[in-house]
Amino acid sequence: MRILITGSSGFLGRNLVRCMRAKGHDAHGLDVVKAETTDYIVDITKRDDVIKLSKEGFEAVVHLAAFPNPRSFNNAGALRGLDVNVVGTVNMLELARTLNARFLLFSTSNVYGKPLKLPVSENDPLRPFEGYGWSKVAAEAVSMSYYVTHNVPVTIFRLWKPYGPYDNGVVGIFITRALKNEDLVVNNGGVDTTDFLYTEDLCDATELALRKEEAIGQAFNIGLGVETSILDLARIIVRLVGSSSNIKVQPQTSEPFRSYPDISKAMRVLGFKPKYDLVSGLRTTIDWFKANTL
Repeated sequence: MRILITGSSGFLGRNLVRCMRAKGHDAHGLDVVKAETTDYIVDITKRDDVIKLSKEGFEAVVHLAAFPNPRSFNNAGALRGLDVNVVGTVNMLELARTLNARFLLFSTSNVYGKPLKLPVSENDPLRPFEGYGWSKVAAEAVSMSYYVTHNVPVTIFRLWKPYGPYDNGVVGIFITRALKNEDLVVNNGGVDTTDFLYTEDLCDATELALRKEEAIGQAFNIGLGVETSILDLARIIVRLVGSSSNIKVQPQTSEPFRSYPDISKAMRVLGFKPKYDLVSGLRTTIDWFKANTL
């Protein structure tokens, strides 16, 4: 399959381009900055530049390009944040419509806000408490609008915490510090929880979503389906690295933020079944960091 992957210079994009190529797909990357996984330097907010890619004959668009978290969104400001996260999504949808291509939007668990119950299901209300989460709700809405109005074959992934090679989030930070025997700092008493998914499993889910007709018009929670505290994550990483790092737990200052997904819909409809548990995924990630960052 000839696939365009946006956001290909970032952590997730680099992993997805490499993984989809390894699976035999003709995967091409798009971003505003250059990386070894990026073939097209394009600003997704420039619609004319995006539509020029219609001559490239892509069969699928996997859309990751966005301000990827609340901090980066807030630093950009709401106008720029919405321009990239929402208008950029509209432009990529228009490209998919022109190509008659499958469209897979990478959204986020932030659309649920603080969960009312656990685990979180796709039928739970979307109630973000920050601008980034609302920008992703809007990206989901315009995607579904293209599905119902133009019959663009849209699928939505709501992600928790993917990790793996090139990771620059909490997993990457903890591994880097553990390899240097530096302190690992855990905020809010270590009581906050989330769900961690190894990038190769996310790549498998991506391939399934692009192949399955049943995925069209659907949103899926994508994760391991296991609740893990940030304190437990730090402990596991220190143990696996064999590090002498100390774990410094900061005082708890707010109610625990707990979130993890029910992934039964993805398992049932897509046939998704993660191959890596947290320990095996972290071992593989640690090996990559040892080989590539030391």
